[in-house]
Amino acid sequence: MLNINDVIKVSKNIQDDIRAGHLGTVVHIFDQNPPVYLIEFIDNEGRTTDMASLKEEDMSLYWVASTETYVE
Repeated sequence: MLNINDVIKVSKNIQDDIRAGHLGTVVHIFDQNPPVYLIEFIDNEGRTTDMASLKEEDMSLYWVASTETYVE
């Protein structure tokens, strides 16, 4: 299970502007089973470029916020 502020890597193309390999941050976890995560995507200036609700199967964990460690 992912946590708020964890960074994920998108594992497949979701839409035209959210492609496999893009990094995003978990900003909300919807109380569903299985869980759905609201992911924020930003540009190099730190501005939000997109937000998407994703399932765990759509992404992989890249950075764990609580331990400040990379998974890959």
